[in-house]
Amino acid sequence: MRWLIFIISIQSFGQNVQIDTLFVKSQIDSAIVFLRNNQEKETVFAQKYRGEWPVYMDMTSPYFFMGNKQKARDSNGFTVASIHDFLSEIYLSDTSRKEILPILKSAFSEIQTYEENGLFYFWKNLPPNRKIKLFLEPSPQPLVRRPTTFRLKNRFINKLANVPADADDTSLGNLAKFYQNEIFGTKNKLTKIDVYENYLDKDRHNLNWFNFVYHQDKNSGAFMTWLHPEHEYGQWSVVKTAFNVLLIFVPGSSAGPKAYKPWVPFGANDIDVVVNANVLHYLKKSGQDIESLSAKDAINMIEKRLKISNWQNTSVYYSNAFHTHFAISRAFEDGIEGLRPVCKILEEDITKQQMADGSFVSRSYINHFDKIQSTANALYAMIVLRNKGFDIPKENIDRAMNFLLKNKKNKPEGIHWDGGVFFSGGSVIRNILFWESDAYTTAMIALIFQKYLNMK
Repeated sequence: MRWLIFIISIQSFGQNVQIDTLFVKSQIDSAIVFLRNNQEKETVFAQKYRGEWPVYMDMTSPYFFMGNKQKARDSNGFTVASIHDFLSEIYLSDTSRKEILPILKSAFSEIQTYEENGLFYFWKNLPPNRKIKLFLEPSPQPLVRRPTTFRLKNRFINKLANVPADADDTSLGNLAKFYQNEIFGTKNKLTKIDVYENYLDKDRHNLNWFNFVYHQDKNSGAFMTWLHPEHEYGQWSVVKTAFNVLLIFVPGSSAGPKAYKPWVPFGANDIDVVVNANVLHYLKKSGQDIESLSAKDAINMIEKRLKISNWQNTSVYYSNAFHTHFAISRAFEDGIEGLRPVCKILEEDITKQQMADGSFVSRSYINHFDKIQSTANALYAMIVLRNKGFDIPKENIDRAMNFLLKNKKNKPEGIHWDGGVFFSGGSVIRNILFWESDAYTTAMIALIFQKYLNMK
């Protein structure tokens, strides 16, 4: 009878939706079963790795120097760390879920393969899948960071892929170490704030073209994305940047990569709102100084960028329209009160953007009007904001919950949700190269359901 009441209640369009909490708990159970069953049990070198989950790079349009459309499996530290961290939060909220523990242990072993000296990388160090130098190759051939199975069209693109450690992955990876310490009593050493403070948007001799076009600011003092030196001009100008980007294939261009050398894309570091929110989230979670000048500058930068009319283009790497809401509310949830004015902006936007069926819709070219990932991102923010005293009606939250519940996929190995866009290629390819994973979206929704059960 309980299930019948639930089914009848979700049919009532435009009315108060009654969400059965026991049913929600059963959906979390089933999602965890799916994640356990879909976690890789063995390694096939340069194809898949034990402890990770399937994730796909999807290039939805041809691009002149990357080739035709393609979709291919990809192993990366970002996805496995994100899922690990979602599951860790579920467990810490409900420690009776012992079935999560072996999943976390297996995932963490894989996460560690992306770490070097406390810094984390997006891709693994792998042998190149082709010659990278035009003439004589070094012997032995050095390892490079690259996708596992996504076909890189030519020698130049292979050089482009060899990116350095970044603040985003370093925060997610260290957060995984933090959760391991909390859950298993380990003593993993955590990266300190000074590592991020080595790369601040302050007194620089360069400026990323994307930041210039959309924000036209500099010396924000916020955290930069790449934890690696960028090209330094004697005196930066937009003309120099444009000239070097246009001549990126020409040897000597400041925007061009070098064979076997880590490469900051286009030779210029960037400032990303979501990346900064993720850094703040990690710093606060790990008990570090968010009263530092750099943390305050990061908060000020986020607020400044969200106050401008084009703030949905404020992220270089997160093209889903509602990922900003998720990342900022997650940091705010930890107790970063400096983000409260920003969350007021999010509250107004999120109230305005919700559809009649409870869903949220990303931009048309992002996964064909993606609803599931967008709704998950927005719903997370709604629950956090309501818990923090913002005027988010419970009816709105229940309608979004109802939408996700109606759009799950029932499979013998557990329920899941179709993966939506949770990351993009950045700058010029941010609207055509995406990462999608059923496991990522499912783990995130399971965490949201757990937060719903704990909602004030």
